[in-house]
Amino acid sequence: MSRFTTYAIREIASSFLLLLILLSGILWMGQGLRHIDLLTSDNVSLISYISYVILLIPKIFLLTIPVSIFLAVLFNLNRLKNDSELIILWASGKSDIEIFMMPVLMVSFLTYLLLLILSLYITPLSLNEIRHKIIDIRSSGIHSSILKEKKFISPVDTLTIFLQQRENEKIYGLLIHDLKDKDKPQTYIAENGEFIEEDNNKVLRLYNGNIQIFEKSENRVSEIIFESYDLDLMPYTKEESKHIYSDELFTSQIIDNLKTKKITEFNKYEKEQYAELHSRFIDPLYIFCLSLLPILIVKFSRKPGDGWILPVAIISMVAFFIQIIQITLSNILIEKSFIVAFNYSLPIIILSLIVVLLFLDNYRFREITDAK
Repeated sequence: MSRFTTYAIREIASSFLLLLILLSGILWMGQGLRHIDLLTSDNVSLISYISYVILLIPKIFLLTIPVSIFLAVLFNLNRLKNDSELIILWASGKSDIEIFMMPVLMVSFLTYLLLLILSLYITPLSLNEIRHKIIDIRSSGIHSSILKEKKFISPVDTLTIFLQQRENEKIYGLLIHDLKDKDKPQTYIAENGEFIEEDNNKVLRLYNGNIQIFEKSENRVSEIIFESYDLDLMPYTKEESKHIYSDELFTSQIIDNLKTKKITEFNKYEKEQYAELHSRFIDPLYIFCLSLLPILIVKFSRKPGDGWILPVAIISMVAFFIQIIQITLSNILIEKSFIVAFNYSLPIIILSLIVVLLFLDNYRFREITDAK
């Protein structure tokens, strides 16, 4: 391995890591803010919230790694051009293949392995863990921490709580509207109350108040006065869906679910699993296409005065369409399982086309592009 190859690998890898951290960080912060309601409405501790959003990182990496490797190669090509290093290398007799192919392929292969591990093992594991955390959080019932002074809070659709003042677990000036029974909506008014939790049973104990019950069938309101009343909060617990989506299943689980069935016998859920399984193997293949694609820019402009704005724009649009095609085919595969062979062959076809164009003589390449 030449000194320049080692140098190029180091530069591309460092740019790739920087871009990966930057892009992933931006998306991660966005996702963290999107799930901030876990802190504000579900009584989740800060440590639990941080551990939850950290589990989002593998899924984010699947999105940002392809973009990062494309931009890293593009950035380093542009830097070599601006520093006149390309002209020196060409003047020394080195071909485009010698300059670019080896370092880009080596970085691409390592990135491919990383993406494959993420896709097959780490991301399903993290998504599965997120699903169980959400079920635990949403199903843990109503917590006192969500109640704020002088604010109407609706922890669930059927319950609205207003309180005038609170001191730890003690609350004062309570107004509660209960729609659990739509035919008999109830309103609780109490001077004070407190949250009590015993044996996983959550109760809001009300003191010195009344219950107003509106009976729709008779169109009348009845009132019950009490000195002490226990409002059981467990019936108001959110029921989180326990359905496990196909991307949350381990790769081994999907294989076990499908290995005894024919494609024609798949139901809708099994079709989703089939598409997800193959997408985990297919999507990483596009890394080679996206990493080698920027090298075609040097085929457009080799002279010192040649501009790179148009070639960069064209190559970027091609990369964008490759990503769109990849996503589209992954979605189509859910309903059209028979195109799986085409899905595997497409990234290989695109990669082969890029390699052919890279090996074309520069003069011949310019003739082809000028003719178009």
